[in-house]
Amino acid sequence: MNITKAYVIIFLVVIRTNSFPNSNGLASSVIETSKNDVCFVPCTIRYGTFECFHDCFLKDYRDGNCVHGRCCCTK
Repeated sequence: MNITKAYVIIFLVVIRTNSFPNSNGLASSVIETSKNDVCFVPCTIRYGTFECFHDCFLKDYRDGNCVHGRCCCTK
């Protein structure tokens, strides 16, 4: 019984440890760079440079552009 319990604990620790790198996906929804103040919404065919610029302008940024597939705003 103790061996089974030890295997279950080890299995759960391994699963928990492997899930940590995947949690960074949530943190990457807002990316800050030195050139751009904030990057957020992914750019697509329907959400392009014009829509990005418009959303950035509405959020009081002076410029917005699609950079590496993300809408990035600059103050």
